[in-house]
Amino acid sequence: MENSLKMDRIRDRQNRSWDGMFYSNQRLDLLIVSISGAGIYVCLETIKYLSDKFQDINLLISISGGLFLFGIITNFISQIANYQSNYDGYLMCDYKLDNDENKSDFNEDKIKHHKSKSEKYSKRTGIFNYISAGFMLFGLFFMMFYFLFIF
Repeated sequence: MENSLKMDRIRDRQNRSWDGMFYSNQRLDLLIVSISGAGIYVCLETIKYLSDKFQDINLLISISGGLFLFGIITNFISQIANYQSNYDGYLMCDYKLDNDENKSDFNEDKIKHHKSKSEKYSKRTGIFNYISAGFMLFGLFFMMFYFLFIF
C-alpha cells in the first residue's frame, strides 16, 4: 500500500515535470519572438532616425536587425517541425491503439514509421529552437554593442 502511494506520487511528479517542460518551451518561443520583434523595431527606428539626420547607417545595426529577423524565421520553422512531430506522435498512438485491438504487421510497421518520423522532427525542433535563440542573442549583443560604443 505504501509503495503504491509512493509510485503514485512519483508518477504525479513526472507528469508535472513533463507539463513544465512544454510550458517552459512555449514561454521561450514567446520570448524569442517578442524580443526579436522589439529588436527589429528598434533597429528600424534607429535607421529612420539616422536617415532623418543624414548620418551614416552603421552596418552593425543592419546586421542586428537581420539577426532578429532570422531568429523569428527559424522559430517559425521550429513551430512547423514541432507540429509535424506531434502529428506523427498522434498517428503512432492511433496505430498502437488499433494494434492492441487487432494485432497486425501493418500496424507494427506504421508504429515504427511514425515513431521514427516523430523523433526526427522532434530533434529538428530542438535544433531550430537553439538556432533561433542564438540569432536573438547575437542580435541583442550586436545591437547593445552598437548603442554602447558607436551611437
